[in-house]
Amino acid sequence: MARDVTSIHTNIDAVLYTGQIRMLGFLYTSSGGNLDHIKLYDGLTATGPVKLELDTTKQGVVAFGIPEGGMIFSTGIYCDIGGATSVTILVRD
Repeated sequence: MARDVTSIHTNIDAVLYTGQIRMLGFLYTSSGGNLDHIKLYDGLTATGPVKLELDTTKQGVVAFGIPEGGMIFSTGIYCDIGGATSVTILVRD
């Protein structure tokens, strides 16, 4: 039986999830400015290891899936959205 995929959305720097989780996909909205530098940390603060870092300058909505079953975050996901308008992640435990 397939397990549900959950989406988590933010438009500010925030903890998106606490505990171990698998991220399957990602989308963001951007105005296309050079400050749109998004970082996802494994942890509950911006001091944990950076698991995903994106320099974004494309205006609009950008979405992508993570291959090979996704990316595991061991202790949680903290998102620094930089200058992006919003970030949504797709996760499954």
